[in-house]
Amino acid sequence: MVSLRLKKICNLVDINSIVADIGTDHGIIPIELSKSCISKKIIATDISKNSLEKLEHKLIYNSNIVNIETRVSDGLYCFDEFEVDTIIISGMGGILIKEILEKNLSVAKTANSLILSPNNSLDILRKFLLQNNFVIEKEDDVIENKKYYQILKVKRGKDFYRNAYEFLYGKLLIKNKSENLRIFLENELKKYENILDKINLASKSNERILEITNLINEIRGILNEF
Repeated sequence: MVSLRLKKICNLVDINSIVADIGTDHGIIPIELSKSCISKKIIATDISKNSLEKLEHKLIYNSNIVNIETRVSDGLYCFDEFEVDTIIISGMGGILIKEILEKNLSVAKTANSLILSPNNSLDILRKFLLQNNFVIEKEDDVIENKKYYQILKVKRGKDFYRNAYEFLYGKLLIKNKSENLRIFLENELKKYENILDKINLASKSNERILEITNLINEIRGILNEF
């Protein structure tokens, strides 16, 4: 069964595009893109042959799926410039996604769009995208298995940010008053308030108290925009 997060990723793919799914693992995204007739070709990659075998075994028993190609590759190394329209990277940390793009930036920049869904370090990834002339065109989010995820659709272009928390939480999600983001921020607020109470009771350093207090005030400020 395709998770809501992966469905949202697939829904951001342009119709009839050639797609690269990086770190495909079980190949859920390529199979969904093929079955739903969204993409004319999907190239699924993973770092080892053993990893790709999970998908290849599925393709053996689904002979009607004919537009999925598999490649063993570390990141984007197996692609030429302009070979794919859309690059999907999900299910890994934001720093790793940044490194994958950084190592083959020319390939990333010749794709029409990147669809990125990191598990963490969203602020680091957004700063990298800004510095390398990418603009976030769309932001979506989902709460799945009690964990909050964001999904970014990125194109080439100039972007700007008003403040630090837009890098962390997403200016489009804040602007559009995402309900999932609101729930996540309310939970974060409770978490940091509990941490602050414990620090105060333990008489820990003023520096840590100031850091947590600033985080709490920042989250309250964002929630006031909802």
